[in-house]
Amino acid sequence: MRMILDLMREAGWGVDFIGDRDAEGVSYRRSLQKIGVSLLIGQESAWRHLIVNGGIYRFAWVSRPEIAERYLPMVRALAPRAEVIYDTVDLHWIRLRRGIPFSQDPKALSHLAESFRRIEICNARCSDLTIAITEDEKRALLDEDPELKVCVLPNIHAVSSVVPPVSGRSGLFFIGSFSHPPNVDAVFYFVRDIFPRILEQIPAAHFYIVGSDMPYSVRTLKSRRVRPVGYVRDVEPWFRRMRVFVAPLRHGAGMKGKVGQSLALGLPVVTTGVGAEGMGLTHEINALIAEDPADFAASVIRVHRDNALWDRLSYAGQALVRQHFSKDAAECVLIPLLRVEGSQREVGRDKD
Repeated sequence: MRMILDLMREAGWGVDFIGDRDAEGVSYRRSLQKIGVSLLIGQESAWRHLIVNGGIYRFAWVSRPEIAERYLPMVRALAPRAEVIYDTVDLHWIRLRRGIPFSQDPKALSHLAESFRRIEICNARCSDLTIAITEDEKRALLDEDPELKVCVLPNIHAVSSVVPPVSGRSGLFFIGSFSHPPNVDAVFYFVRDIFPRILEQIPAAHFYIVGSDMPYSVRTLKSRRVRPVGYVRDVEPWFRRMRVFVAPLRHGAGMKGKVGQSLALGLPVVTTGVGAEGMGLTHEINALIAEDPADFAASVIRVHRDNALWDRLSYAGQALVRQHFSKDAAECVLIPLLRVEGSQREVGRDKD
């Protein structure tokens, strides 16, 4: 989202950002204000603002299904000139369906998935354009309603120009928000079924778990070799000093930001098919992909021990991101979506 906002500002658009709730820290607010983005928090503030200013907006970018469900009617009523772009982020109903086999209450999760399917399709039908994050999810939307207008805009990552060498690195690393059930499942799966196999070959290995909203259940995994860290303000130093990034995801949807970020920062990735989907990753070329716990452990051990393999995966991963998921690549998709005739933009202070 920050990359999208940067591209909007660089294209010359005035941008107001409405957050449904305030961020965890003031650094988020300050970073947006620094690039000239003004902020409003909450539905009441949005309502008051749009009553007065809704007519100036040329575009309204609405992100995530639950946010669109709350704000789309308001935007449609109070910003009549705005072309509404609904950003799915990922298709929640697909993610929830995939989680059913791993759920303690599959019936309830099945009902929730169906509820999100209805919400997401309704959001798409009520918008002028829907953003899918992968071609697969675009097809899923069109299967539901062939009349939808859908464009693919994948995750956007900044590719690091400096990658610390493998020789100074140590540790296995996972990052993710733990309000997201697939991340909780992935960590338990790794600690229970994969990490013991790695320790048999690399007894000194440590597994570091970083992420916000870490529940007590994940913190109880703490041991001499497992380190639940929790939320950290700046995650990049972790990618720069760890040796292997592991993403043992068994369910989920869309593109995995954690995988893209690791590739962009030059840290080799071992993941599953679910973790790799939507990115065009090729096993042995720009990542190692394994499903079985024994194969996953063997892949981690390989990249941990083989410096030449580490260097090759690091280089190829960055090359993939640079070509398909960088800011320059995203600009080629995003900017045409926001292009209007000059005479239109000069009416009032057009905003996004």
